[in-house]
Amino acid sequence: MAISQARIIESMEQACSNLNPNEFIFSFLDAYGFPKSTITRLRKGDDSRNVASGNDIGLKKKLYFRTVPEGIDLNAEADSLKASEVVSRNDIRFVIVTDFKSLVAFDIKAEERLETSMDELDKQYAFFLPLAGYEKAVMYSEHPADVKASEKMGRLFDLIRERNDLSKPEDIHALNVFLTRLLFCFYAEDTGIFAQGQMTSAIQSTTQEDGSDVDQFFSDLFTVLNLDDKAPERASMAAHFQEYPYVNGGLFEADEPIPEFGRKARRLLIDCGSMDWSEINPDIFGSMFQAVIDEEQRGSLGQHYTSVSNIMKVIQPLFLDKLYAELEKSRKNGRKLKKLLMRLQNLRIFDPACGSGNFLIIAYKELRKLEMQVIDALNKVSDQTEMYYSGIKLSQFHGIEIDDFAHEVAVLSLWLAEHQMNMAFKEMFGYAEAALPLRDSGNISCGNALRVNWEEVCPLIESGEAGHELYICGNPPFSGRGNRSEEQLAEMSDIFKGFKHYKTLDYVSCWFILGARMAKKYDAEIAFVSTNSICKGEQAGLLWPEIFKQGVDIHFAHQTFSWKNSAKDNAGVHVVIVGLSTHPEDKFLYDGIHKAHVRNISAYLTEGASDAVVAREASVSKAPKMLFGSMPRDGGHLLLSDVEKKTLETQSPAVSTFIKRIYGASEFLNGKTRWCLWLKDASEDILKLPGVSERVEAVRAMRSKSKAASTREWSKLPHLFVQMAQPESGSYILVPRVSSERREYIPIGLMDASHDVCSDANLFIPNATLYEFGILTSEMHNDWMRTVAGRLESRYRYSATLVYNTFPWPEVNDRQRKKIEELAEEVLLVREDYPDKSLSKLYDPKEMPEPLREAHKALDRAVEKLYRDKPFRDATERLEHLFARYEKLIAEEKVKKPAKKTAKGSN
Repeated sequence: MAISQARIIESMEQACSNLNPNEFIFSFLDAYGFPKSTITRLRKGDDSRNVASGNDIGLKKKLYFRTVPEGIDLNAEADSLKASEVVSRNDIRFVIVTDFKSLVAFDIKAEERLETSMDELDKQYAFFLPLAGYEKAVMYSEHPADVKASEKMGRLFDLIRERNDLSKPEDIHALNVFLTRLLFCFYAEDTGIFAQGQMTSAIQSTTQEDGSDVDQFFSDLFTVLNLDDKAPERASMAAHFQEYPYVNGGLFEADEPIPEFGRKARRLLIDCGSMDWSEINPDIFGSMFQAVIDEEQRGSLGQHYTSVSNIMKVIQPLFLDKLYAELEKSRKNGRKLKKLLMRLQNLRIFDPACGSGNFLIIAYKELRKLEMQVIDALNKVSDQTEMYYSGIKLSQFHGIEIDDFAHEVAVLSLWLAEHQMNMAFKEMFGYAEAALPLRDSGNISCGNALRVNWEEVCPLIESGEAGHELYICGNPPFSGRGNRSEEQLAEMSDIFKGFKHYKTLDYVSCWFILGARMAKKYDAEIAFVSTNSICKGEQAGLLWPEIFKQGVDIHFAHQTFSWKNSAKDNAGVHVVIVGLSTHPEDKFLYDGIHKAHVRNISAYLTEGASDAVVAREASVSKAPKMLFGSMPRDGGHLLLSDVEKKTLETQSPAVSTFIKRIYGASEFLNGKTRWCLWLKDASEDILKLPGVSERVEAVRAMRSKSKAASTREWSKLPHLFVQMAQPESGSYILVPRVSSERREYIPIGLMDASHDVCSDANLFIPNATLYEFGILTSEMHNDWMRTVAGRLESRYRYSATLVYNTFPWPEVNDRQRKKIEELAEEVLLVREDYPDKSLSKLYDPKEMPEPLREAHKALDRAVEKLYRDKPFRDATERLEHLFARYEKLIAEEKVKKPAKKTAKGSN
């Protein structure tokens, strides 16, 4: 069992504050939980497990500790030890060297270096935690090389920032350019573009240990990398610079300032160079590195890149699947295969929110893989030997990115991806184009995608030439209501000009609208990742009619799934992927397991008509009317707690008849008790009673001061609620207007109108029966609600006009109605078996009693049978059936009479 970190911290503080050179290593070992018997034998010098010689301490698989006199270079000593045979043979994890003024340690497994003064060592206790059983979280990615590299580069960035003024945007841009050039060089010296270790060795052997001339080294290096092999300027440079090849491609073209380095930064630079950069994945590394240098994102390193599997969910149905289908049809026909090669060379891939370029990189690599298969097929059917080279160019890939560093990394990563694919090409065919000089990279524009003209970023689409295909894809920023800046709202206002309710929409909607316009104008096909909220509730009814007006259809979609990344904090949001096209040959839905071919895809990503459900004033199924509860608007003066009720009844017993229990959503769900003065038929004598008259007068004063004219008008009747919808007698169904999204069922109630007042925090159906209760509490209705309801934050916001009035009720006979009533009553009876539990607890998915769950499931099955005999497979099938019935009811309504105007808003 790992030792307590609190104990480690306390022990290290004591060892460092009372520093004793002769005892330090033993105190250190004790702090990290080494057995006392081991420490005692080491202190006596007779422990056979000490693999070190002289005064050093070495424990197999653990550490090697050495003390040196002041003036010795601790880093050089640590590097020497790290490379020693004794450390390698004994699989040592930590090398530690100190002169008791400073300390240098190296974690060989994690490839991390620590440099600190002894005064500060206790604050660095976490570096050595693996000795105590706490493994470092550096291997949490499926690509550990990317994580290690990005973390090291992040620390290098910190050291550079300490020594350099980065107060101006141009300074930050210069550093961004420098870092991307440095990344290229690290990658180049491990992948055959440069000689193995060429740059790192040169830094180590030709620059000062204090780092003072490292900036000049890079200035000379970047200069020579931009010089043609025959350029006369090369001859005047030092011999070790002349050995570098000409790179060009624009990467080293601009003359940007080089940051200053210090001793630690130089040392870390060399450590970075010692890694194997050939294992770096350009599609992932860029986003990881971006997260590292952004302090706000460091706690969730890796969270902000999009995994390859998720990118494939977008690009496979968008273009890859049909291109591979074309390959299979053409395998034995050389002419068709050559035509497919030309098609690949004319594709344009555009990501208008490209970040570090993940989508573009994966799209590039996948198209290159496909191209290699086409060439392989050509070689097999060709009568003559012909050398085919790749015709896919980086210039076919376009992007827009607002962040300067991400933009620079995207450009660089496309180059690295090109080199990787050239190597894969060579491995398959035995030849490839020369790595250098670099060709032009992708057309990545640094700017705001909602302010930049997309047609200018991707100009080839304007030519209208036959054979050009444009695919627009990506993962734009989501940003729901309440999370947007004023600038973002201004952008939305411009894009949704003339659109009244654009603020209701998520920010990502802008990309869908612009994409739909591009699809209409240029026959482009689109696929974006989005939060699933744009395909639910109010947003679905607002956004998709505008998109469908552009003449595009949803031609494929991934229904809601969790969008997670390989990260420490594996945070995920619930997303959808939606593909748009003006000419879909086929339409299909993915539900995470199945791919279903469908006749049409609705705004809710179910099979059905394109039309979105819109709010309406009357039920499409002629169901009983649902109303708002009663609204006090009283400043709280007509409402009573238990104590206030008891006090008032003691003071004025005659008022008891006019006190009723009132239910807001919170009181109903959480079992809280609250009361109200219900003075509808109260005489003047009652209104003058002590305790009553004061409250009524307080309501009058509150309402008369209101800014709302309607409220001031009600100051004339201060004893009444401003809206009194309460039925006089009978039962009513209470539905909370807001309910947790975690619940399988919205808890609803069958209430007694003579005793229980329903407040405006709820909706209610007067004179309702157990049958209506059974239908509304069923899984069928809850699935409908989850799809068409709006949201308050992430909670469900039930609406009479948008949810209840649009719900397609089943057609039933008396026998079926009676069965539902019996099962609905069973649900209520089971609830009563748990008098100590609130509805909130009873309907919490983790706490729901099994008898209540079983009662609901029995009711669910019975309600489903009202719609069809065959059980529904899942929520998707239920929704498809409900939407089909909704379409039928709307069509019948239109035949009978002209359509009524839709409601302006939903309750």
